[in-house]
Amino acid sequence: TRTTDRDGVRSFENYNNEGSGRAYGTELLLRYDHKPWSGWLAYTLSRSTRQQPGQSEYVFEYDQTHNINLVGAYETTGNWRYSSRLRYVSGNPYTPVTGGVFDADNDVYLPVRGGFYSQRLSSFVQLDVRVDKKWIFDSWILTAYLDVQNATNRKNTESIGYSYDFSERQDVTGLPLLPTFGLRGDF
Repeated sequence: TRTTDRDGVRSFENYNNEGSGRAYGTELLLRYDHKPWSGWLAYTLSRSTRQQPGQSEYVFEYDQTHNINLVGAYETTGNWRYSSRLRYVSGNPYTPVTGGVFDADNDVYLPVRGGFYSQRLSSFVQLDVRVDKKWIFDSWILTAYLDVQNATNRKNTESIGYSYDFSERQDVTGLPLLPTFGLRGDF
């Protein structure tokens, strides 16, 4: 926490440009396209850190060390297409809350925090599947599709919620299995 002297008064400084950051990594992409099969595998390895004046370097809150995407599709006669995507991402760092302290002046509990971005959420894993059927006319194309996101209904942790006094924690999960149906016209 930094303070600055303005007109002889010490005040809290919310923002400044004295911090620094570093991000580095590598990416690998393998593609396959031999009809009726197609697909690709992408892997990203990265590291992102930040440093503020008076603090040691720490992992950035959106650092995702590993990010893997596997996409595959199969096209059949009759203009049917079956595809899927499997995604794995390392959990984001977060600052854990280790308890709470009651502030009697304001009638509220205040969190007691652990190490700055010292823990990670659970890894994110999701399987999506899709089926497309295409009808080709003289001057336009009609496509109907069924897309199912999170086909395994995995409860991926997106954030953490705490009870009023920070004595209990609960994972806040993302979307459950989500089927969608749609039509698309190309003219």
